[in-house]
Amino acid sequence: MTRDEFLRALEEVLQIDSGTLQLGLVLADVPEWDSLGIVDFQGLVDESLGKNVPPERINACNSVDDLLALVADKLTD
Repeated sequence: MTRDEFLRALEEVLQIDSGTLQLGLVLADVPEWDSLGIVDFQGLVDESLGKNVPPERINACNSVDDLLALVADKLTD
């Protein structure tokens, strides 16, 4: 899965418009990024990438870039 494919899949699980999640976007500016959004992110990462990311690491993320850094080892270019 590429970075862009992952972002589109995350937009889908968060039920937000395609193209909303871009590099540099602050997660606080995304109303759907809440406790349920974190659970959705966890599920996507587990199902699509086979990676378990602890909630505290996700909570520490401030931007889309931070989220991508958590899964960078599982994404292709």
